Amino acid sequence: MKKNDEIHLGHSLDARRSAAAINHLRSQLKPERLATNDKLAKLWTEYFPLERDGDLQAGLKLLVDSTSTFSYGKPDKRRILAILGRSGAGKSTAIAKHISSIKEMQPYDDEDGVRIYPVLYMELPSPCSPTRIALDGIEALGHHFKGRVTRDAAWKEFERLLKLHKVMFVILDEAQNAIENANKTEISVLGDNFKMLTQRPDWPVRLVLAGVPPLGSFLARKQLYTRRTVVRFDTLDIDANLDMIKSVFETVVVSDAGLKIGLDANNDFLQRLLHANFCEFGSTVQMIRSAVELPIRDKRAAVELEDFVETYASFSGARRRQNVFLVENWRDLDPTEALLTEEDREWQQDRVRTKGKNASKYSVRPE
Repeated sequence: MKKNDEIHLGHSLDARRSAAAINHLRSQLKPERLATNDKLAKLWTEYFPLERDGDLQAGLKLLVDSTSTFSYGKPDKRRILAILGRSGAGKSTAIAKHISSIKEMQPYDDEDGVRIYPVLYMELPSPCSPTRIALDGIEALGHHFKGRVTRDAAWKEFERLLKLHKVMFVILDEAQNAIENANKTEISVLGDNFKMLTQRPDWPVRLVLAGVPPLGSFLARKQLYTRRTVVRFDTLDIDANLDMIKSVFETVVVSDAGLKIGLDANNDFLQRLLHANFCEFGSTVQMIRSAVELPIRDKRAAVELEDFVETYASFSGARRRQNVFLVENWRDLDPTEALLTEEDREWQQDRVRTKGKNASKYSVRPE
């Protein structure tokens, strides 16, 4: 990107204001610094597909196909695509990538010259109730709910606006946030809302639900079992995927960043890299790219082991004696524990005792 190029984020007032603010900030930076930032931005654009990407692409195309004909007789019930995987698996990135490649999901101008966006993307906050989903959806469509707020009224208005704006695909990212703190009645209601949204005879809407546990437990409910297709973003096997991770590592460092490899990228290093990221593919790629940023900013020609040491420390808060890339007993280290002080551990133990025998150190941590 040339230094005089401007950022364009869309046509809405908020988008134009955001673009104006970013362009003002860019105008304050020295050309050399701006060029480095633009180079680093491009470093994050390449997408690395895995076998699961074929399943995701097929699942999204099935949703498109199921909306392409009017329902005669008994309709196809599989109108929900569920993408399940732990945090850092790469779900959100994959969804955005594949939707951008499906022609039928792209914006278009209708017969009245109105710009139509067939896909509505929403990231659910935590906590999130069924009513909150409907209200956030109404706001995302550019409206504000008027009148007394009830769940039924909010969902009715949300469904009306989806039809008005010709939205055919709704993506709910971090969908577990609607379930984690819900009681039995709220979970049942949410299932009914999803079911009714996808089987409206006058306007076919398809749902994409992406998230971590307990989303899988929710989707196992009988009312949704026959209405969803599942794509799993499983963690990587630490030994079976070393060749693949090495290929990604070399692509990012050499091909994308134009650097030399100044460390021994052997199996031991690759295993440590995966362990540092809980064997999640998305997080592993993120750490490689973050480590590569350091020599680029320092105007160095090669990425070194110390770059990964520093990056892991910034991600985890680990001191050098606890750094996965330095210690012998790296397999025994839990990256989520690296930041904790003795006071943190004592607090967790007290909370576990207070919560009872079924509590764990993870369930008592504040979100």
